[in-house]
Amino acid sequence: MLRRLRYWIESARRSEALREEMELHLAERAAELQADGMTAECARAEARRRFGNVGLKREESREIWITRFWSELGQDVRYGCRTMTANKAFSALAVLLLALGIGANTAIYSLMESILLRSLPVADPESLVVLNWHSRPPQEGSREWVHVIHGVQGMAWPGDKGAMVSGMFPYGAFETLREENPVFSTLFGYFNGLNRNLSIHGQATTASTEYVTGEYFRGLAVSPAAGRLIDSEDDRPSAAPVAVISFATSQNRFGGPPNAIGQSILVDNIPFTVIGVAPPEFFGVDPAEAPDLYLPLHTNLLVDGARAARMYPDGNFYWIEMMGRLRPGVSMAQAQAVLAPRFHQWVATTATTDGERAKLPALILNPGAAGLGSLRRRYSRPLYVLLAMVALILAITCANIANLLLARAAARRREMAVRLSLGAGRFRVVRQLLTESLMLASLGGALGVLFAIWGVRSLTFLLSNGQQNFTLHAELNWNVLGVTAALSVVCGLLFGLAPAIQSTRPDVMPALQNGRGGGPRRRAQHVLVVAQIAISFLILVAAGLFVRTLNKLHSVQLGYARENILLFSVNARQAGHRDPEIATFYADLRKRFESIPGVSSATLSQSSIISAGRVGQAIRGAMKIGAVTIQGASVMAAGPRFLTTMQIPILAGREIDDRDQPGSRPVAVISERLARTYFGNENPVGRRITLPDEKRDLEIVGVSANLRYGGLKNEEESAMTVFVAVSQFFPDRMTYALRTAGDPLRFVQSVHEIVREADSRIPVTNVVTQAAEIDRTISQEVTFAKLSTGFAVLALLIACVGLYGTVSYNVARQVGEIGIRMALGAQRGAVVWMVLRRVLLLAAVGLAISVPAALRASQLVKSFLFETQPNDPGSLALAGVVLLSAAILAGYAPARRAARIDPLAALRHE
Repeated sequence: MLRRLRYWIESARRSEALREEMELHLAERAAELQADGMTAECARAEARRRFGNVGLKREESREIWITRFWSELGQDVRYGCRTMTANKAFSALAVLLLALGIGANTAIYSLMESILLRSLPVADPESLVVLNWHSRPPQEGSREWVHVIHGVQGMAWPGDKGAMVSGMFPYGAFETLREENPVFSTLFGYFNGLNRNLSIHGQATTASTEYVTGEYFRGLAVSPAAGRLIDSEDDRPSAAPVAVISFATSQNRFGGPPNAIGQSILVDNIPFTVIGVAPPEFFGVDPAEAPDLYLPLHTNLLVDGARAARMYPDGNFYWIEMMGRLRPGVSMAQAQAVLAPRFHQWVATTATTDGERAKLPALILNPGAAGLGSLRRRYSRPLYVLLAMVALILAITCANIANLLLARAAARRREMAVRLSLGAGRFRVVRQLLTESLMLASLGGALGVLFAIWGVRSLTFLLSNGQQNFTLHAELNWNVLGVTAALSVVCGLLFGLAPAIQSTRPDVMPALQNGRGGGPRRRAQHVLVVAQIAISFLILVAAGLFVRTLNKLHSVQLGYARENILLFSVNARQAGHRDPEIATFYADLRKRFESIPGVSSATLSQSSIISAGRVGQAIRGAMKIGAVTIQGASVMAAGPRFLTTMQIPILAGREIDDRDQPGSRPVAVISERLARTYFGNENPVGRRITLPDEKRDLEIVGVSANLRYGGLKNEEESAMTVFVAVSQFFPDRMTYALRTAGDPLRFVQSVHEIVREADSRIPVTNVVTQAAEIDRTISQEVTFAKLSTGFAVLALLIACVGLYGTVSYNVARQVGEIGIRMALGAQRGAVVWMVLRRVLLLAAVGLAISVPAALRASQLVKSFLFETQPNDPGSLALAGVVLLSAAILAGYAPARRAARIDPLAALRHE
């Protein structure tokens, strides 16, 4: 503070000394001229004429001062503050518009930064490498396809040129690459163990689990919050079962990390000892999955039993993921060159046919600093679309403020002319006007940060769609704030440069005589208005397409009940129940649920209908009718009265009921489409479906109406479905469906009490209403529709504000012209039409430019649409009507005000 005060005192002292020196020079020169015979007054005038512009000379003298730039900057800032204070309404509007535009961009960028750019919270993440493979997609039905689909468990994604990419490997490949590895200081493996039954002190819950090799934590260079972490000695078949829990689990279940060490827990009814707690910032290697529990890899032999024992020796079962840390001085390209041939040699030994040898997977290495890419693959494209929309909104905002500044420059035209005529340099005036623009942008950016905080929370809530275990947590860190600051500066330069240049090149004499604006400035305003309208149309079309897609999804005919259904899952096998007793346990639970007052019926199935196909099938292998193989049929294990509870009509025969027990004849209910496809007009009841892999036949006892099996965006409107008796196939997890009277969530407490009484070791999971679960499947479409609609409304409001301001300023500059017209007999309606005609002309030009651009740009969102074409005429027409209506409303108020001008007052003012 004292340093700044000394700086201003020194500047004032130098300015005063410079003024006194110039006055002394002028006095001496005037005395010389007076001595030559001039009068005193003439001598002083001639001295000033020969000296030149005093203000300009003073500025030139200050150029040698080191503090000149800061002094002028201080002057510009003070002048900008006075200008903003004198134009409070304009300044507040500009800052608010900028805050909305910058805040929206900051919120979207913060999400992108957390997904695409943020590194894992480990030491030296840049040296981490993720191992993947790619190959040509196998043909469905081949041996290779069966192994890949069953082993990869859905973790394959499309690569370049139609290739299939995955991060899953057989355990043999992991051992081969780990031995004598010259490029990695550490190579570790892991795989997602899905949700497990976790029981602590008799309280059961579910916990997301990750199996890790002994080198996992050492390779990531992670230090424990308490205890120790898993090492190589723990990852042996004969080692004692130990576990590492997440920091959040230690807080929630044990009251803190120190209290968790040494505690005994049950994982799927298998006792484990907690040896350590992961640090609070650590979430594993996949930002999409934050495990609650880390177990040594080989403990899956205890948890999963015989099924896990078959995974290790099978060279065609792809299940383990790998990551390595490069040795110092080794590049990723060098590691690729060393490991790719070794993997090729190993994988060639697993192929048994020429077809498999022709499509062997090839090893590829990818950067691992940001962890696994599941979140990036899921959200990157939607976020890029949203970022493009908010960038367009910011472009509209900049164009809008530039337009308003151009219009305001007309009122300041006389001021600029006076300053230039007094000797002010053009560059100096431009810099001063840019300072004002940057001050507006800085205030807008600061306020935009507050909008961004709210925006990040809202976006996270929309993307999570109510999921409690949603792992995406964006935040406004220093990187994001730095981008916001840079964006504010760029915006200030963008919307301030053109008005500043225009303002500093007026024809001085006409401007001093008449301060009204000229043609070039008006043309620039019209160009900016047209640009705003064109960009707004693009955003409106996108919003229309997403809303239309959402309406199409909501109008899908499901074929089963949506309302008054409560869904929840129970996994008795994880609590120790085994066949065939588990079927009796599930059946008893169903009867107890059905006895709850207010529950009209209760049933069970291997999964809910909407999530079917994502949790495994009760039957594997092909099904046949005689010698004909059934192609494309979906199988679902269902309990008694499933069709009745879900309100699926029975067209022939009966549904699965209490007669279908484990020892009875296996039965099936098929859908109408399957019946028509394979039986034509014949009655299929009594016919048989053969299961060669399971060596038994199913008797068809009924035909149900068609239903949409799986997600709402399935290509086929109705799937061929086969319902089998759940008691005859023993799935692990069971999903119950309760038809209730009134709100289904009122019965959640009763459900928990019944399950707790039956077996306190079994948690109730995935509690949701049928309607809410259906809505979750279209959460991306819902989010897009909401956000795009909000952005479209914001863009439209900003464009209308700009149009209103432009028309208002133009009307103010045409007061004299309008007054003359009205004095000569022009009617008010003619004046209104004169103003609106220009508005409609600008809107028409904007639409003419934007329609072809919209047709091209809409192709970029084609993959997000459902039963809606990118060039949908309805969306284009609606966007055009909305935009024209908004333009007319924005222009009508200035037009109406122009029609009320008093001709005498206008002419007197002129």
